[in-house]
Amino acid sequence: MLEIGQHGLIDRISAGKPGDANTSLNGPVIPGMPNLHSHGFQRMMAGLTGSAADSEDSFWGWRDAMYHFANRISADQLEACMAWVYTEMLLAGFTSCAEFHYLHHQPNGTPYDCVAETSLRVLNAADSSGIAVTLLPVLYRVAGFGQQTTGAGQQRFRNSLDNYLGLLQICQQTVRKQNLHHLGIAPHSLRAVPADDLRNLLETSGLQDMPVHIHIAEQTAEVQACMDYLGGRPVDWLLNNVRVDKNWCLVHATHMKDSERQAAAKSGAVAGLCPTTEADLGDGYFDAQAWLEYSGRFGIGTDSNLRISVSEELRLLESTHRLRLEKRNVLHDGTKSSGRFLYEHAAESGAMALGQNTGMIKQGCRADLVELDESHPLLLARKDDEILDSLVFAGGADMVKSVFVAAKQCVFDGKHVREDELRKGFSSAMKALLS
Repeated sequence: MLEIGQHGLIDRISAGKPGDANTSLNGPVIPGMPNLHSHGFQRMMAGLTGSAADSEDSFWGWRDAMYHFANRISADQLEACMAWVYTEMLLAGFTSCAEFHYLHHQPNGTPYDCVAETSLRVLNAADSSGIAVTLLPVLYRVAGFGQQTTGAGQQRFRNSLDNYLGLLQICQQTVRKQNLHHLGIAPHSLRAVPADDLRNLLETSGLQDMPVHIHIAEQTAEVQACMDYLGGRPVDWLLNNVRVDKNWCLVHATHMKDSERQAAAKSGAVAGLCPTTEADLGDGYFDAQAWLEYSGRFGIGTDSNLRISVSEELRLLESTHRLRLEKRNVLHDGTKSSGRFLYEHAAESGAMALGQNTGMIKQGCRADLVELDESHPLLLARKDDEILDSLVFAGGADMVKSVFVAAKQCVFDGKHVREDELRKGFSSAMKALLS
């Protein structure tokens, strides 16, 4: 039995009796999964970037298509989209999300009257759905290494460092009033944030204990450009020039040498892995087996939100290693089954990356809970590790019965409490954008 205290935290865990609790759950209960990397607006372009069969297409071609789409979305459409995306996350068993948010200005690049307008819309959307969010407003300064400004498609993202700090201040004032939401900082990437701006940001008073998320070593072209301009590989350069610690999330970190991998793992940073998006964009392969050998930590994110599934992200991460190595059950710690290890490790490490006290069912943690459907055919008669193995390797959102965030239930019998309303809002926004 879980006894819940202030702000939805677990005060006590004990053996209970039927009828003792206000809410009784019959199915297996697991901690909700943190989603450590999301660009929520990109859900609106899911399935719309593959029509031109170009054998030379890559991340960079996809990025141009994304810019074209992103520069059409209004603030109202963004909020409607985000509310629905967060609803889909909850239905899938994600109970918290790190939103890597960079649509700061109006579609034509003109600032809103309030520099934090769209960031506040993200928080509104989170409240509408019930999910807990770590808001990560993105600092985006220039188009690439050695450049002085942004490109035509990036005007909506760009802020000076001073404007960005003002945006953060407004977000801090809002988040302080809310129990579920947290704030972090997100220098977009080494190519988009010059070294001096990065150092100045990290040295700004009051920001030192916040989560720090950064795209890094995602593409081989990015790695080469970094070497050409900064004289070192991205992860190497970052570790040698700023203080990286457990507050950091290195998003993707796909292309590392072994020495980088060892040093990054030692720093305590979490690797933010998004296997579905990385596969869709042809980004490359993160060597999680080698990362774990150095006691590295990883969590999962839905990134472009092409798919929103806890199981699919974990399954693809393991399956990629199986295909490459021609072995089974590659990612584990020797004490648990592969499915249980993947789920528990990603949940605990993801919570660390979000700076939120969740990811485990234990005293002092927030009661972010997922009840699985005990009547699901592929969960019948399962016990112990078999439950999470079945969820990860054979299941999906259809196994999720109930979802609680800070002990407040937002999914009942597989349906979100505001599902119809928020779906309708998303549908209206989609029709307006595509008409």
